[in-house]
Amino acid sequence: MFWNIYSKRLLSSIRNKDQLIWIWAFPLIMSTLFYFCLSAVSQSDSLESVPVGVITDTAYEENQMFSQVLEQVSSGEDAILKVTEYAQRDKADSALEKGDIDGYILIRENTPQLVVKQDGMNQTILKSFLDRYVQTEGNIRAIMEKNPGYALDLEEIMGGDTLTEEISLSSQPYSPVINFYYALMAMVCMYGGMQGLTSITYLQGNLSALGARRMMAPLGRIRVIFYDLLASATVHMMSLLFLLFYITVILKVDFGDRLPLLVLTCLAGTILGVAFGTVVSCLSKLGENMKVGILVSITMVCCFGAGMMVSGMKYIVDQNMPIISWLNPAARISDAFYCLYYFDDYQRYCQNIAVIMAMAAGMFLLSAFSLRRQNYESI
Repeated sequence: MFWNIYSKRLLSSIRNKDQLIWIWAFPLIMSTLFYFCLSAVSQSDSLESVPVGVITDTAYEENQMFSQVLEQVSSGEDAILKVTEYAQRDKADSALEKGDIDGYILIRENTPQLVVKQDGMNQTILKSFLDRYVQTEGNIRAIMEKNPGYALDLEEIMGGDTLTEEISLSSQPYSPVINFYYALMAMVCMYGGMQGLTSITYLQGNLSALGARRMMAPLGRIRVIFYDLLASATVHMMSLLFLLFYITVILKVDFGDRLPLLVLTCLAGTILGVAFGTVVSCLSKLGENMKVGILVSITMVCCFGAGMMVSGMKYIVDQNMPIISWLNPAARISDAFYCLYYFDDYQRYCQNIAVIMAMAAGMFLLSAFSLRRQNYESI
């Protein structure tokens, strides 16, 4: 009897066109859009070298200090400037007019001067660089006049010194877009409610002809519900694992190296999603379409709080309404993925999983209590 109910529910879920769209196709489309729309965001922190020209006339050649500094800031992978040399000023003016460079530098009275066509970020960087050079050069000359034999490290002086060091609290690199994928995974977990909702609908005699026939079957109601929900969770878990494979292998988004715990999180999210669907179906007497609308609406609100639509929203809710955040199932699922990526210990991850399973258990208990009270005068 178990295999008969289980297999038939599997086939029914796979053949359901609405669920194929919302649980299988839609997440793939969303993750692909995330990939193309957010791939540039992850590279926004890296600045490109500013293209600048320099007039290599006699004044430039005589100013050895400036030429040495210019060489330092234009060499290496993290070069600030991309320098192009021009023997004549009219060629630099032509390159500036065409937009090949953002400005050019010429030496007048032993002082570098900047020529630009318009204001902008790159022009501000060039001006800040020259202002700092002029200030530092004046300090160096004052020191050399008082201490002619003092040895100065020009590279260290122009490079600056810092009393702080940037370190990472995690072995994983920071990603400004990874939370969007975690919120998407949480949304798909919550969409497991469609599976739970459908299962309960097919077990209620007043909502479907199939439900009426199944309630007349000589088998305990609890066993039928358990077999049916187990099949629903199986199908939804398959969709989540396929989405995880697509994001990490096909799109090559780094989710960390804790694959078994990622699968465990998907399983916990699946159980919570199915439980969410059962409680929506049991506690409401509306039609199936209205219940689906309620389920999707609540899911979208939860995903908004989890940061799927607005970057940083999850952090804002955590700081200002921590209770709401901990009661948000989508936020707990996405935070569990987040903990696996950034945290080396498992304390917060275990807390999230515990809250997820507690929510699922509470929803299943409410559903069971509601189903036990349902009786039919005639079927």
